Amino acid sequence: MKMCIKRHLWILAFLFVVGCDQQQYSDFNLTKFHYIKKDYNEYIIQRENGFHGLTGYQVADSTYGIVVLHGYYPWGWTTKGFEWAEPLHELSKFKVPIWLYRYDWNQCPDQIAEEYIEAMNSFVEENSFLDSIWVMGHSYGGMIAALGSEQWNHSIPLTVHSIAAALAGTDRFRSQCKFSKETGYFIDDNVRFTQWRTVHEQDGAFKKMETDPQITTLYNGYFIDLPSYWGDIRLGHNLSIKWVCKSLLNTL
Repeated sequence: MKMCIKRHLWILAFLFVVGCDQQQYSDFNLTKFHYIKKDYNEYIIQRENGFHGLTGYQVADSTYGIVVLHGYYPWGWTTKGFEWAEPLHELSKFKVPIWLYRYDWNQCPDQIAEEYIEAMNSFVEENSFLDSIWVMGHSYGGMIAALGSEQWNHSIPLTVHSIAAALAGTDRFRSQCKFSKETGYFIDDNVRFTQWRTVHEQDGAFKKMETDPQITTLYNGYFIDLPSYWGDIRLGHNLSIKWVCKSLLNTL
């Protein structure tokens, strides 16, 4: 019994130390990004929940802004947020305000979406200079962006890009959260919604699943199938963000 208690105390002490060692960043500056994985310090994601405005780049047009939503990170993942380093650098070339919306990815979709929608309502009020908003969500963030698109009730138009997102739901969501969206999404009329689907067999997050969780019905939205490769490189789950960002830049 004493050994069991002692072991639990050691575990709690270890978790406390790990938690204390994890630095929380208050600034969000593009010049502090690391683009080599071994040098990355989780600067992008280790911060409080909510909106974080990106600095360290030139903003020439503040009439519209971009909000990005990260994905889900498994326990022990040591490069959380790294997949957004290069895409955020690409998005900065639009020269518009950019915000990261950070949320608790351990919560269920409905709970995160409710908090996100409430946060977006306040965001619109606090940034009245914006006359349109882009939302770019990847993976779990793409699902949250889609759920928010169903309940958008503002006059300001919203453009949503949902990238490599399991919009239909997964077994984990169905078992732990009683959540699925196989019946589809009913996108608000004031939202221009695009889903960017990776190739099922090429996506490391989805390829072991029997069916592609990206496939569902989009009412008032449309989808684009991404290629299998980007040059000689497999276009997988995380690289898809950069591909979409570059594709959007090429339309300017």
